[in-house]
Amino acid sequence: MSLSITKPRSVKPKADSAGKADVLPFHKTLRLMIPKLGVAYLFVLLLSVYNRIMITELKIGAVVVGLLYLTYNAMNIFQVSNGRLADRRTLFGLRRTPLMFMGIMLSAGSLIALPHVAPLFAKGDTSALVLMLLIMMGFGMGFAMNGDSHNTLIAEMTEGKKNRPGVVSAVWLFQMVCIVGSGIAVSIILRNAETKAGIDALCKTAECVAARGQIALGLMPSLFMAGPIVCLLGLLPLIGLEPRLSRDQIKTLQARPALNLKQAYTRIFSNSQTRVFFFFVFVAIFSLFLQDDILEPFGGDVFKLAASSTSQFQPIMGGATIVAMFLVGIIASRWPIPKRTIANIGAVISLIGFALLAISAMTHQLPLLYGGMVTLGFGMGTFNIGALSMMMDMTVPGETGSLMGAWGMSQALANGMSQFVGGGIRDAGIALTGNYEASYASIFCTSIVLCIVAVNLMARVDVQKFRSMTREQLGLAIEAA
Repeated sequence: MSLSITKPRSVKPKADSAGKADVLPFHKTLRLMIPKLGVAYLFVLLLSVYNRIMITELKIGAVVVGLLYLTYNAMNIFQVSNGRLADRRTLFGLRRTPLMFMGIMLSAGSLIALPHVAPLFAKGDTSALVLMLLIMMGFGMGFAMNGDSHNTLIAEMTEGKKNRPGVVSAVWLFQMVCIVGSGIAVSIILRNAETKAGIDALCKTAECVAARGQIALGLMPSLFMAGPIVCLLGLLPLIGLEPRLSRDQIKTLQARPALNLKQAYTRIFSNSQTRVFFFFVFVAIFSLFLQDDILEPFGGDVFKLAASSTSQFQPIMGGATIVAMFLVGIIASRWPIPKRTIANIGAVISLIGFALLAISAMTHQLPLLYGGMVTLGFGMGTFNIGALSMMMDMTVPGETGSLMGAWGMSQALANGMSQFVGGGIRDAGIALTGNYEASYASIFCTSIVLCIVAVNLMARVDVQKFRSMTREQLGLAIEAA
């Protein structure tokens, strides 16, 4: 009798506590999301609005703008060493949060000078290019520090949690919402300024286009000055979120042998699965972002759209990405769909989007342009959930920062190189043929080919094999020590 009464009471709480332990609470997920506010704002200003202004209004070559983006992404080569350092060192008992604070504030602060320096280069002051490169280096180092620390914090807080795909979806869904919101806000600010200046929104004469460009140039310093404030607001929810390590845990971390950059890379890439996954991430991101810094100029060069119109490109793509991430997040939470399958589906949808963009370039069909952007955004959102979840699975305890740094480095280097190459293809094609349509179409076709290559690389990735090999390698390292 007593057993029949007490047994349910003892079992049920254990089941409830186990169920709760299997998922990350929503309030913690929400606090992981908010820091993306500052990231999104800086992203829109630099990569959506100001890149078009530099290329179209300031007449800075797309290859030069691509070089700037390559420079900031090249700073991600230090992500592995930053992650390695954070795996072993703390500040006030914290490993990830302090680096997030320092990183994003460094990025926002560095960009304040850009709208003052770029016009000098456009006027023929070649020394300004050096300053622009230094600005991009500061921005890139801060962005890499913040991104790697944030991804690692998410990976550690969702280790062993069933809702990891849902958390990943929520964080990047919020980032896309903020990108869309920032893009819309900047577009409204530009349109209001144009209206106050008496410029008709439908006017497409050379005088109206030039006037809009001057208005946008005049507003840029103020918009960049707001960056640190927006970033600081996004950082506040992090306070108290990361578990503080005890003194014994800190001593254990500090007792671990330090590795230099060469040693860290050697250990990571000694695993064949890490090599394959690294190149998969590189090729996939390269293909998806080859259009990144030329899409807005594409709208201006081929379709003669104003800056206030092309500034809506990111919100349009971002909106499609949001829908995809929302839907995939729900589906992945309800049904155990392999993350590899999700990533592959995203790559194929993106391929279709690039095909529509290529056709729109050759036919001047504006509906195909917008249809291509929506399709590409949906594919990128789907790909993000699968690939990011796989990145977090491709880690092991004790080396989370280093491995997330490696994946982040691959992603960022591919992003930077793709922007540089995309701008180079555009400029070379126009210089050689004078044909804007064919030059832009060749960029989209290149992305189609690389999407196919990425899918083939993904077929060679085996998460379970990676984890088993890594555990064996760690075991050998411990025995050797």
